[in-house]
Amino acid sequence: MKSLRAYEKIRDMILSGFKLPGTRLVLSELETELGIGRGPIREALMRLDRSGLVRNVPYKGAIVATPPTQKEILHIYDLRADLESKLAVEAIENLTEADILRLEELLALMEELPQNHYQLDREFHQVICAASKLPHLCNIAQALVQSVESVLNIYRRERVHCIKFNKQHRAILHALKSKNPDKVKETFEVNIKSGLEVIKETFSKMMNVPFE
Repeated sequence: MKSLRAYEKIRDMILSGFKLPGTRLVLSELETELGIGRGPIREALMRLDRSGLVRNVPYKGAIVATPPTQKEILHIYDLRADLESKLAVEAIENLTEADILRLEELLALMEELPQNHYQLDREFHQVICAASKLPHLCNIAQALVQSVESVLNIYRRERVHCIKFNKQHRAILHALKSKNPDKVKETFEVNIKSGLEVIKETFSKMMNVPFE
C-alpha cells in the first residue's frame, strides 16, 4: 500500500534525523524524494499527525514535531517506574470491588490479543492510578506517558510483547489483591521497564542502530 510505504519512509526520515524538528514537509518535495504520488503522501502525513511525529499547522502545512530524545525516553521511564509504582502502592487500600472487577475485565480483553491492546493497557494503569486518590500525581504520571505517546504509537506491539505484558498485568493484579506493597512495587516496575525494552528493541530494528 503506497500510503503505508510513504508513512514508513517519512517516519524513518524523522527518527533518523534526516528531517529535523521544525522542518516543513512540502508535498512536491516529498513526491520527488519518495517517488510516491501526493494522495498517499497526504494520507501518510495525516497518520503521522495522529502519531505525534508531525503537526499540521494552519497556513504552514505539515511540520516535523519534536519527539523525545533517547536520553529523555530513558529518564521518562525511570520517573514513570518510580511514580507509578508508588501510586499503585497507595491504591492498595482504596481499590473497590468494582475496580478489581474492571481490572479483571480489562485483563480478559487483553488476553484476547486485540488490536487495541495498548489502549486497554493504559486503562488498566489508569484504574489503579485513580484509586491512589492522589490526582495531582496521577496528572504528572499521565503527562509522562503523553510525552512519549508519539514513540509509543510508532512502535508496534508484537504478539509476543502482548503475551508478556499480560502475564505482568496478571502478576500486578495478584499483588494488589494480596495487598503486598513490596510485590506491587516490584511488579509495576517490571511492567513499565518491559515497555522501555520493547521501544529499544523496535528502534534498533527500524533504524539499524542501537538504542543507547
